[in-house]
Amino acid sequence: MSFPTPEAAESAFYAAFEARDLDAMMAVWARDDSVACIHPLAAPLNGRAAVAAGWRSMFEAAGQFRVQVEVAHELREAGQVIRIVREYLVIGQETEPRPPILATNVYRKEADGWRMVLHHASPLQVGGTPPARTPPVVLH
Repeated sequence: MSFPTPEAAESAFYAAFEARDLDAMMAVWARDDSVACIHPLAAPLNGRAAVAAGWRSMFEAAGQFRVQVEVAHELREAGQVIRIVREYLVIGQETEPRPPILATNVYRKEADGWRMVLHHASPLQVGGTPPARTPPVVLH
């Protein structure tokens, strides 16, 4: 399977995510070990085997869900694209999405098309009071 654009790779990534299809998920990722994935509040997974094991574990534990994606920012270079997105998960029979997850998706152009090399997701704090800022320490 090849992806002619980063957007095609991203669409396939989220389709595999919703379908909980490990083969389709790993088809999106670069074929070498220069890949990494960080699921929300989890340790980094480095290399294809670790990334595949992480998705396998997530898919086995997950129930039915849908994900809506909103692009927040994009950086484009000739051989690499970084897309920062908000992921909104709707789980099971819920009618409203959960609070957003902020994700950074990095795609690299390879000989056969675009492939994902990084997915880093973390909860996005919305609403409420932001954490208090600590005043800077002044050294004399």
